[in-house]
Amino acid sequence: MSSARRLACTGVMLTLLAASACTSDNKTARATPSAEKRPLPPPVHVRPDPEGVTLGDPAFQPLAGARADFGRLGGAVYQIEVPPRWNGRLVLYMHGFQDLGREAQVSAPDIRRFLIGQGFAWGASSFSSTSLIPGRAADETAALWDYFTKKYGRPTRTYVTGQSMGGAASHIAAERYANRFDGALALCGNAGNTPGLMGTADYFAAAAYVAGVTQAEFDASPDVGRLIRDRIRPALRDPAAHQRFESIVLDLTGGPRAFDREGFRVEEETSWRRTELAVAAHLAPNRDTTYRLGPLSTVSSAEFNRAAIRLPVDEALQRTFVAGNDVTGALRLPLLTLHATGDGQVPIEQARILRRRVDAAGKGGLLVQRVIRDTSHCGFTSTEWAAGLEAIVAWVERGVKPRGTNVLVDDLRRLDRTFELNPRSGTPEADAVPGARDRVVLRGRLTLDGAPFDATYLGAVVRRAGLITPCQATLPAVTNGAYEITVHGDVEANGCGGPGADILLWTFARDKQLYSREAMPWPGNGSTTNFDATFSTTVPRGSAPSTSQFAGEVFRRDGTQPPGGTRVEAYIGDTRCGVASTQRTGNYSGYKLDVVGPDSVPGCTLGATLTFHVNGRQAAETTVNNTPPRGSFDLTLP
Repeated sequence: MSSARRLACTGVMLTLLAASACTSDNKTARATPSAEKRPLPPPVHVRPDPEGVTLGDPAFQPLAGARADFGRLGGAVYQIEVPPRWNGRLVLYMHGFQDLGREAQVSAPDIRRFLIGQGFAWGASSFSSTSLIPGRAADETAALWDYFTKKYGRPTRTYVTGQSMGGAASHIAAERYANRFDGALALCGNAGNTPGLMGTADYFAAAAYVAGVTQAEFDASPDVGRLIRDRIRPALRDPAAHQRFESIVLDLTGGPRAFDREGFRVEEETSWRRTELAVAAHLAPNRDTTYRLGPLSTVSSAEFNRAAIRLPVDEALQRTFVAGNDVTGALRLPLLTLHATGDGQVPIEQARILRRRVDAAGKGGLLVQRVIRDTSHCGFTSTEWAAGLEAIVAWVERGVKPRGTNVLVDDLRRLDRTFELNPRSGTPEADAVPGARDRVVLRGRLTLDGAPFDATYLGAVVRRAGLITPCQATLPAVTNGAYEITVHGDVEANGCGGPGADILLWTFARDKQLYSREAMPWPGNGSTTNFDATFSTTVPRGSAPSTSQFAGEVFRRDGTQPPGGTRVEAYIGDTRCGVASTQRTGNYSGYKLDVVGPDSVPGCTLGATLTFHVNGRQAAETTVNNTPPRGSFDLTLP
């Protein structure tokens, strides 16, 4: 079966007959008696086997004191974690689209530590497919609730949450499963497969228009992928043409808003990959679309409508693809959504479509939407996600309806309110954090093996007293060797710039992380200066010493997090081998720490035990120098 056909399949739904499970603890927690008196709904009907994929290993280690439950459930695998002092509440998490991968995997929510620390149990399913199946994801998550309730008793309250496709699934669950769930928290989800496909059609039509592709040329092209690769994308390499393309797409997805172009560019490769798949499969509809452009476009709506390519649709395949995967607006329980202004993968127009559908269904009072100014798809900190959960809990359990953002304003640059807990770089709030005036800006030309190059990301570290600390404010791109980057000072980020410090640049190119061969002495707080640097694939470390890199979040025992700017240090005995701090700005609330070896600081012995200190207090976790962990290395305060 082709990937496009597999993407469209929904399969036959069968009764869930059995589940095999493992648990890390033989003890079984039970819900409160009052919850168990509520009648149980009939079981959900789901697939008994995965669809065209294998299932990943669901085994995982529980957090301290918690119990892990994992195994096979119908055509999916699942994970459940119950805290030592369960408060009777359950949070069910739905992950995002897994891009037609060969293996369906289950994963924990990013707010796992918060949930367990606050007494919530949580569960998650891999789902039985890696296709775009928000409706089936909601069903298979409801089946997981059935399993949980049979084993642990009915929760006093259940909340469903998800990101991206899981956010869309949360919208659907809020319409479909009020007999199981009490509230829904949806992050960065679209309004269903049909609006998503229409957005894909618009993206292609805008690109083809700017590239000068006519309807006749398109109709005569047997290979959409070749047309994109050989005709359309080369035409968009011209900066002026690319800006026209961006402007049309941005006008069609909500108009100008914070971080609109930055977000568009971050997701451009993903957007093209998915656009090619949908257009080639004849799934992207725009035959009946009347386009209305806005203030960014230099072309009139009338001209664009006359020239825009109209795409053929396989109506039978499209019906199969969207069946059960669209939002009707008929909410049956409170729904809180989060969306980023700059999201280039699921643009904020999807939040506006959702609002219109819910209002049209007469259920507007059950929907609150929150907007966060950010560049990324699902660009929220874990603290912002946790705050959303606290808000939906307060709404459901205490009747305190949360404040939200009016997404239907005429100009998204003038929103009534936004909900960042960490200010984002480029906003007035970020420019007001302690030490912001000390940042320096470097710009110049870069070469790799003697030639200018392009790179998606450029970063900066500061070398000071033998230590190395990541200090970039953002990760800008390199274009034909040209760059501009902002670097933090020591007041804003511990271990960063100040007298006696040097700045080194780093990038990813040719499948390697490369460091500059030159170092720039700290030019003085608040300054802007030119710095030309070179990179070499034969000397990937450049002027930087060898380090072990750690990144993670810092938690108190109750799962909450200390504020941005919290100092994090690594020690071997009494010798400090690394320093950083949790981030004050951006969509990541954790820390990034480089630990040096004895070639930089005597006493930072390779193979020795590392301890970590948070604002001077030793954290519970330890590890070995020169053995960086896989994934996040979170720290727990005593």
